[in-house]
Amino acid sequence: MTLQQLEYFVSAAHNLNFSKTAEMFFVSQSAITQQIRSLEKELKLDLFIRKNNRISLTDSGQVFMREAEQILAKVSDSIERVHSVQRGQKGTLRIGYIKCMEMGSFPRNVQNFYFKYPGIGIDLKRDNAVALHDEFLMGEYDIIFNVESPLLSYPDTTEIKKIGEYPFFAVIPPEHPLSHREMITQEDLKYERLIIHNFSRSKSEFPHDFPTGYLRNNLMQNISRTNDDAATIQTMVAAGMGIGILTELEVEKAPMPLNLSYIPLETDGIQEILYVIYSRKNENPLIPLFLEEMKK
Repeated sequence: MTLQQLEYFVSAAHNLNFSKTAEMFFVSQSAITQQIRSLEKELKLDLFIRKNNRISLTDSGQVFMREAEQILAKVSDSIERVHSVQRGQKGTLRIGYIKCMEMGSFPRNVQNFYFKYPGIGIDLKRDNAVALHDEFLMGEYDIIFNVESPLLSYPDTTEIKKIGEYPFFAVIPPEHPLSHREMITQEDLKYERLIIHNFSRSKSEFPHDFPTGYLRNNLMQNISRTNDDAATIQTMVAAGMGIGILTELEVEKAPMPLNLSYIPLETDGIQEILYVIYSRKNENPLIPLFLEEMKK
């Protein structure tokens, strides 16, 4: 069995046409037919049903197509990894990311990037928004993934690109009267104790900017507890300490089976915005490579 035979087979399996496959590989149809016949003989089974000048996959052929695609993809990845070492792609990429990014596709992006470029190093750190901002300005990160806030500002040489918007949800214990609503309004919360993210450095330092703008001013006095960890906020809600406010990114894959209700919160269109942030002065060649991986 050769890689060329697998390539011919996968192409024919998708096109269901030996002539078209021959054209794609710039060979004769008889060459395609011969190679696939040889493959079937080695496997000791029929991959195609041939009838009235038409072909279709057998059940075995359908299974083998998936396996062959995985083999070819693995070989392609292995070749790319070897070439990346040969090209001398090395160094270290320092990445900081906001808590709860691990619940989305971010871990898989890191995994794929590291697999693709085995000669490089990756330093990862998960932290809160303010710490990420401060340490980025001190030069401790090449890239950070952080949320928008009036408390955070960056130099003019910083590239800031939006990569996601996430609506807010009210996290409510099942026995609460609001737990069966389809939408929670700000008016619904005026007599409720609220548990939110502790975003700023301290409440006394930024009394007018606490919290961010998704809650109306009349609800500020209802904030009874703060925490910078989504799982802890959910635990507080389950214990009956109040209603939590979290983003879609934090609740779409709830980390604990607490039987809580996650209900969309009306915020006048305000959403949590997630950015990728890096300095245009940073010449680390791994930055554009990782950004390209994030698009996949």
